[in-house]
Amino acid sequence: MQITLEGINGSGELWVDIMKIICGDTAKQSMVDLGCHLAPYTPLLGFRERTYVDVQDRPLDHADEKKWLVQSDVVDFLKSTNNFYDTAIASDLIEHLSKERGKEMLTLMEYRSHKQIIFTPLGAWMISEDKHPDSHLSGWIPEMLPDYVSIVLPDFHPTLTVGAFFSFNCSGIEKERIINEIKIKYAFYDKD
Repeated sequence: MQITLEGINGSGELWVDIMKIICGDTAKQSMVDLGCHLAPYTPLLGFRERTYVDVQDRPLDHADEKKWLVQSDVVDFLKSTNNFYDTAIASDLIEHLSKERGKEMLTLMEYRSHKQIIFTPLGAWMISEDKHPDSHLSGWIPEMLPDYVSIVLPDFHPTLTVGAFFSFNCSGIEKERIINEIKIKYAFYDKD
């Protein structure tokens, strides 16, 4: 399923708002933030237990969260951890992996969590052959994630003329709750 929210420009506040709807009640839950970069917004989601994973040892925007940072390749981390999380988040990460590595990460996220969430630019944007961890190696569209619900924001980055989308996977009842809250909050109605 895909929900398209036209004419909404992106911001950190919008990201947090949509993520809070997708994540639901986090007060007693655990979360892994894969490819966390500086983790500017995930600490605002209110998870009781938090793990941040990034291939680089980065300073986090919320310095007190650094104690939960694991420096590791995200796929290697997911393969080696014995932890199971309520929610696995890969925000602005999957485009930094090859298609094959991205699919492997998604499979491992599904194995290691109840709910999986990605956020990525819409389509192939700034693809590079450079192997630097911050380079984009792949582009993604919602149709590549048929088992996920996608929330598409075609106008997320208006100055760059590129959209972005959230995709999430979870149980049926939880999926319905999220879809209904997104539709109500953003006045989206099926045109059927």
